[in-house]
Amino acid sequence: MKYLATVLMAAGIGLALEASTFELYRDGAIYTYRPQGSFVGFAPKGSVAECGGSSFSLVPSNECPKKSRLCKEKAAIDRLALDAAFAGRQMSYIDMLMKRAEIKSADAKAIVSMAEGAARRYSAMQKRKELAEKEGKWRKEAFMKQAPSFEPLHLPKPCGGEVKVTLPGGYISFDMLYEAEITGEKSIGVHQKIGLRNRSGIDIEADKALLYYQPLNRTLRPLRFSPWVIRDRHVSRERVLQKRAMPAVGANMMMADVAYESVEKRAPRSYRIDNLTLPSTGESVEIDIASWQTEAERFETVYPYRDLRAYNVLRFKPKGVIEANRWRIRKGNKLVASNLYGEYRGGLYTLFVSVDEDLIVRREKMILKEKESFFGGSLHKKDGYVIHLLNQSRKKKHLKIVERIPVAVRSDIKVKLLQVKSDKPIRYRVAEKGRLDIEMTLPPESKADLRVLFEVSYDKEKPIIY
Repeated sequence: MKYLATVLMAAGIGLALEASTFELYRDGAIYTYRPQGSFVGFAPKGSVAECGGSSFSLVPSNECPKKSRLCKEKAAIDRLALDAAFAGRQMSYIDMLMKRAEIKSADAKAIVSMAEGAARRYSAMQKRKELAEKEGKWRKEAFMKQAPSFEPLHLPKPCGGEVKVTLPGGYISFDMLYEAEITGEKSIGVHQKIGLRNRSGIDIEADKALLYYQPLNRTLRPLRFSPWVIRDRHVSRERVLQKRAMPAVGANMMMADVAYESVEKRAPRSYRIDNLTLPSTGESVEIDIASWQTEAERFETVYPYRDLRAYNVLRFKPKGVIEANRWRIRKGNKLVASNLYGEYRGGLYTLFVSVDEDLIVRREKMILKEKESFFGGSLHKKDGYVIHLLNQSRKKKHLKIVERIPVAVRSDIKVKLLQVKSDKPIRYRVAEKGRLDIEMTLPPESKADLRVLFEVSYDKEKPIIY
């Protein structure tokens, strides 16, 4: 299927009055078009049509255009149901004939011969019924993933002009997805995409489609001034917090990739697409919005105090605002990861791409011989841990280790870092809130031990835990 796009001139060329439009919001959609008949589709309950300034609900009908894709599928399901019913009827008829034959005939051989023929016919009909019911069930389940209803819905009366169909939320949705393509050791290609999914039971063919992150239905009330009153201390004041529910956004699977020539970003998180074809298949159609190349840092990191797995990380500075944190990673034609979530850290965007199975990490508490010592009213306790690292691969590993030492929450508690030591060269720094950033290079097929020793001083009358 070819997707044609119209690039609007800078001066702006207005679309024809009869052009179809599609508006998608977070909680609903509006499809305006000129129908060729009364058939609308297998629309969800609560759908409303408007024609000539009058609004009305859609009505069910047995009529279903043969050219409609979903009507063809419904007809096939109906034929399977009819075939299963026919086979069941044949089985009942064979049972009835055999009972009558046993009563009327005294010839045992004739009864046996008739029974053999009836059994073969009965088995064939039974198998035919089972197959028709099974296939009908499968196709019905597939149909209901594409449409919310099995009944064809029509306009209650012919409309000579444009029809505006308003659909409730949840049946047509769009989601934002980013794809990072690893193009070199220090560069990536970033592709921003929109994923559209339609299971409304209506095939959308729109000359102009507008996608908004804002809701279609919003309830607003005027604000009133309330004075800031000074009250007596013993009088309590209650505040009631009202939580307004936001429409849920599903995580859609991205399946088909469609190249639209014209996707215009009208405002942040608001888009226009020309000549949109969005059939009600339940599958998501991907549309490219923007692409760019950027430098990226690649390294491996581990947070031993929390997770003993070593992660491959991508970190880069985006060339625009990242509107959604869901990502997919490719390297050439290979899909490395399909469902990642990124975030900004220190002004750079960070993605945990994969787990390095060749790096084995263990963390164990350090067993110290020193005993707790008392100085005046304070207790000084030495503590620490050892991180064991093993590189099983034949490549060297540049590893960034994120560890920590305890953080004091009282002024009488003091924490002092005594030692960060390893049998391999390291670099480290102490950051805020007790964070330790340690860098180490592990040669191929090698191991290393990293020791962290610290001291905690506190009032012996006020025991602590950490």
